Amino acid sequence: MPVPRNSQRLLSRWIPQQFFLLILAALLVAGCAHKKDAAPPITPAGVRENGVLVLTRADNNRTAELRVGERLEVRLPENPTTGFSWAVDENDRRLLTLENTAYAPPVEAGFSGARGQRTFHFVARQPGDVALKMKYWRVWEGNSSITERFAVALQIVQ
Repeated sequence: MPVPRNSQRLLSRWIPQQFFLLILAALLVAGCAHKKDAAPPITPAGVRENGVLVLTRADNNRTAELRVGERLEVRLPENPTTGFSWAVDENDRRLLTLENTAYAPPVEAGFSGARGQRTFHFVARQPGDVALKMKYWRVWEGNSSITERFAVALQIVQ
């Protein structure tokens, strides 16, 4: 049975449109089903030296893991001749205890006003999450004198 002329015209327009929509739907499904690459692994902050986790300015705003009883050192550049010094701004002392802090002058002799290094010594006491925050400031001028901050998220585990 012959196909009427009007029907042939409709079929000739309809088939390419349907084929295009079929291809488009297949591409959309394939795009949605494509598994995105996983985010690159986050390298933990700090390095371990003789069983002590050591953090520096390079570890600012990163995350580190400690075990209960493990020691932590935070080493930051400091120049006390300007009146500025590092201080702990926030810490959960039940979980992370500050044992002491020490200043070491610059190694290069004869450089007046050069930056030395402030080291904070902590011990992890209990499991939990700690936001350790530090500030570089002039104590007598208060928080308006803060010129730099250091923060690290610590996860203390058994």
